[in-house]
Amino acid sequence: MQLVEQIIPAEHKTNFKTKYIKYRAGRLKHQYWLWNRKSQNKIVDKYDAYILKNCQAGKTAFFASAGYYLKDIWTNLDSIEMHPVVSEFYSDIIFTESRQQLSQVVPYHYDNFAVVNNRADHWVDVSGLTEHIKNYSTVMNPGCRFFYSFRDTQILVNRLTTDLEKHFFDWAQGLSQIGFDLVWHSIDFAKKLPDQNGYYDQLENPDTTNGNLKFWFVYKGPLWTPIF
Repeated sequence: MQLVEQIIPAEHKTNFKTKYIKYRAGRLKHQYWLWNRKSQNKIVDKYDAYILKNCQAGKTAFFASAGYYLKDIWTNLDSIEMHPVVSEFYSDIIFTESRQQLSQVVPYHYDNFAVVNNRADHWVDVSGLTEHIKNYSTVMNPGCRFFYSFRDTQILVNRLTTDLEKHFFDWAQGLSQIGFDLVWHSIDFAKKLPDQNGYYDQLENPDTTNGNLKFWFVYKGPLWTPIF
């Protein structure tokens, strides 16, 4: 075994197997699609089921969230993806190279739009999240229900000096300035407790699959009462 001294993207393999492994390693819900292909009893993530239960009549999209595993069950749902390799194993998607191109590649607007722990949204501060959401809004109808979740461990913020719960809640409420009113939220920070020896585990905050910060908004429309 040799140490990797530097990573040179130009030298990366570009065959399907390599691209698929890279994608698969970061998309836990892809496993649901693999299971569902071979079973008559379909698996749906509980949080995704809550989202679908709260969707209103109209067009629905899941963006960069392995939505194709749901599309096999709800055929009128659109799966929008940013990784070209997805179209090589699942053809019925809408592909976009960037969020900025959404309005160019999607021929209509949505009444429900979900982004569930999209890794490509991470490693920015909350201002960066706001810019992402502005791009998503370009394909939303007025009154669109927007379901957004992410992991706090991958958002840039000074964790030593910041009240994290207030930080993210204030950010979510502040989105009303660009048309998004907060309907429901869940902010889940793991409560660390020592073991019998007085040590704390080194695990990250949950939820790896869906994100431990969940916010539901309505875009330029009336609020609704969530169903669980």
